[in-house]
Amino acid sequence: MSRTEPIVICLGVPAYQTAAYVERLAKLDPRIEVVGLAVDAGADWAGVAPGEPHDEPPPWAKGAAGQRRAALERAHVLFALHVSKELMSLAPRLRWIQGMGAGVEQFAKAGVTRARVVVTNASGVSAGSMAEWVIGRLLQIWKRFREADQHQRAHAYVRTYGRTFAGSTLGIVGMGSIGAAVAVRARALGLTVLGLRRSAAAGADPAPAHELFGPERLHEMLARCDAVVVAAPETAETRHLIDAAALAALRPGAVIVNVARGALVDETALARALESGRLAAAALDVFEQEPLPPESPLWELPNLYLSAHSSVSVDRYLDDVFDLFADNVGRFVRGEPLRNRVDMAALGFS
Repeated sequence: MSRTEPIVICLGVPAYQTAAYVERLAKLDPRIEVVGLAVDAGADWAGVAPGEPHDEPPPWAKGAAGQRRAALERAHVLFALHVSKELMSLAPRLRWIQGMGAGVEQFAKAGVTRARVVVTNASGVSAGSMAEWVIGRLLQIWKRFREADQHQRAHAYVRTYGRTFAGSTLGIVGMGSIGAAVAVRARALGLTVLGLRRSAAAGADPAPAHELFGPERLHEMLARCDAVVVAAPETAETRHLIDAAALAALRPGAVIVNVARGALVDETALARALESGRLAAAALDVFEQEPLPPESPLWELPNLYLSAHSSVSVDRYLDDVFDLFADNVGRFVRGEPLRNRVDMAALGFS
């Protein structure tokens, strides 16, 4: 960027298109110009799963097609959750995308190229609250809170003794920021933590897990686990990573928790393992199809704990993500390395 050329930042997340956020960015450098991707009044953009690129304009912005195309045409920087299938042609000046979440598979699917665009994500911002959610679900399952609640509603004084956490073994598939945060909290409760990471060289420091495994040793790790947390990114290699064979490798009566992407778990195989009693329970916050259709058989499984992609706490999330973005904008205009730059080659970008 030249010293006089405007730096156009396109805010693709409507929640940030307010004066406070816009002014904060504008103060970072006099060259900065902020534009927004418009949405239709009252449109439910936030309820749309971001994993697949959308047509332009998307269903939540049919009345704003012209404004959106004009904003994208000028954008050097895009801060986004959802992304257009045509992004690379609609935004010829684009040089950097900041994702609002940890997942960036939607940008890879949209054909974002490594040669032209840098992608950063919000990895780490949600890790703490998501790790709390994971521990909460495991507590709910192993301490049998759901059963105790059912007895309360029936006015039945029935004891529901739970399982001791300490001494159990937890496997974590994906030792990024979320997996690491889960590991720290699990260790504090006395669990032995086994971690699986894409790159697990011999002799590598396993911390914060006790032991580290590479992908080729997945089943070996699962065979030792009383519970498994799935927290890896979605790639071609991780699709249905937890399949029938992986579920069979788990200890009988194990629990599985997925806070990554629905595609990492074969839901049909999972349902069979739950119905057979091979798995004691599962907690899913993500699904292959979102929203989960009302007719899905998953709703009816008594040992399946469902939530609607809401494991992250949002009381501070918006501001925390914007803090990261604003810091990166400052780095971008100064020509400094960006925080949370993703490994685009490993994640399937062309």
